[in-house]
Amino acid sequence: MPPNRNWKRRVEVKADPADWQRLGKLLDVRRRTMGYTWRTDFERERRVNRRMAADIEKAAPDRINTFTNGSLGLVAQGYAVEYESILAVLRGEADELVPVPVAPVNPDLVPVPAVPAAVPGETPPFDPARSERDRPWFDEINERRFALAALGVLDPDGAQMFPADPEAARAWDSIAVYGIPAGDRVWVIADLRRRAAARNAGPEANSHGA
Repeated sequence: MPPNRNWKRRVEVKADPADWQRLGKLLDVRRRTMGYTWRTDFERERRVNRRMAADIEKAAPDRINTFTNGSLGLVAQGYAVEYESILAVLRGEADELVPVPVAPVNPDLVPVPAVPAAVPGETPPFDPARSERDRPWFDEINERRFALAALGVLDPDGAQMFPADPEAARAWDSIAVYGIPAGDRVWVIADLRRRAAARNAGPEANSHGA
């Protein structure tokens, strides 16, 4: 089952550099307010892509206007802010981000943002090593899922998730029959795609990644 590259042509979110810079400063403040002085701890515990966190906080000139709505959805999840408030800042309509309520999870009352039920990105169902190998495929599929969620489609069917890949769409729907949550379905399809890519790459690559 080859990776679906069709929706890599999705529209990127555009805004003025000044609005990206304002968003970056607000996200930096939000991270520190959540108790993360260092991005390394934040990225690990909140599962925010390292390059994404650095680039969006710094409003890196070569990265602004390249983030998609799905990428910004993942940022909203990691920083525990409302997705629409990110867009409002980028449109110049707001000067603040709207935080998601946080709850303490240890005796030191270190705040960890609560993840809304509609936000994609559940805990991987596989072991850490396998999940790490699946991660590139997971990120691509999950971004599609988040883009649909931003449009109000919280439990998409196979055709919505993979409009250009009927095989993946059928696999998605067949898994859903068993009541597997959508977040876990993303990991399953990612795992299948990673294995298919390894097989297509030949015996040498397959021996290292399958």
